[in-house]
Amino acid sequence: MPDLETPYSQASFPNTNYSDVQLQDRLIGAIITEREQQLHEALHDISDLETVMDSIQNLRQQLVRKKENIIKSIYLHKGFVSALWCLPTEVLSQFFHHCLPKIQEFGQLNTPSVSEAPLLLTAVCRRWREVAVAMPSLWCRLALSVDRQGQWERQIFHYKSWLKRSRGCPLSLELVSDSCAYDWAEILHFLHPHVNEIASLCIHIPSHVEYILDILCPTLQELTIFTMATTGISVQSILRLSTLRSLHILGPFFETDLLLSRFNSVWARLTNVTINISESDSALHLLRLAPNLSSVYILVFICFETTDLEPFTHTKLQSLRISCETFAGCGSTERLSKLFDALSLPNLREFEVSGEPPWPHENFKAFLSRSKCPLETLILGTDVETRHKQQAEYVALIPSLKVTTRDLIFCRSLGSFN
Repeated sequence: MPDLETPYSQASFPNTNYSDVQLQDRLIGAIITEREQQLHEALHDISDLETVMDSIQNLRQQLVRKKENIIKSIYLHKGFVSALWCLPTEVLSQFFHHCLPKIQEFGQLNTPSVSEAPLLLTAVCRRWREVAVAMPSLWCRLALSVDRQGQWERQIFHYKSWLKRSRGCPLSLELVSDSCAYDWAEILHFLHPHVNEIASLCIHIPSHVEYILDILCPTLQELTIFTMATTGISVQSILRLSTLRSLHILGPFFETDLLLSRFNSVWARLTNVTINISESDSALHLLRLAPNLSSVYILVFICFETTDLEPFTHTKLQSLRISCETFAGCGSTERLSKLFDALSLPNLREFEVSGEPPWPHENFKAFLSRSKCPLETLILGTDVETRHKQQAEYVALIPSLKVTTRDLIFCRSLGSFN
């Protein structure tokens, strides 16, 4: 480190003597020249040091990459001796199926994501990718979501690749769009080659329902529609679905009798239905129109007490779910008493109910006694508020019955358009 001290370093005021000033100017000029030379040398040394530091940094990066490659090689070779690597393809395929996301209520699917199977499985190793891509059953569920114009063009390549891997397997599709104005013609044109493969369809689109059904669904077995009004659903579009067995129409409460009458000839071939009702006799009307039902989910919205209903027995219904929607004081399960008094279900195996108290205990107990059904499971929402003594009376009627209580939150989200 050079010594930069000079006789002038500590000077506070310059000398005003003329001869002395001339001498000092020459001396100070020499000092400045020396300092400039020293600065040049320092800058040169800094440049050399930065060159060395860059070389060290490059060397470090090379060593980090080398470390990562070594780790990858270790994992790769460990894989050759691991149990997972040695699993037969058939066993690995079963494992992959258990990795798939669960299908949500009413066939709602997750949009494709690299953080979930099956895409996640293709990124683990080469063998897993080969096995996953060669399994059509992993690629038979697809949710197509379009939120804004231009998004479809970016997604179409991935959707094409996905459906190509399904190789003709029965498809479960979900069409989602929040935009009423979006033109679905291009998307439906893309799906048209797969029209005979679609077994299940869930629609969350405010408009174009009739158009979609006419184009896509000649072999449809399950249909779920989230709609603002049933008037937007074409009767002819539903009637032509000769293979339809499950129908779920969800959204704001609408006139049930109109829906039942419009689709009068459809109900007879259905085995699984979800519907909103506003009167107890509408539920009985549905059961009369649909003698082959094995499962029904009813969202009840009864504002007024009805008169006594004509007794009715449905011999095939095995699963009944009732959700009493809470709105303007109409969510009480007590309003189900008329339905319990009239209905007999001799083949019922599962019953699930949710709604506000009071619970029509005596009516329900009479319903069980009259039905003489092989009921296995009774699921009561926590808001029903049955007492242990009441539950024990149900078990006394059906000794094999299992009664459980849980928070049934599914009904809360179905009264509005998704």
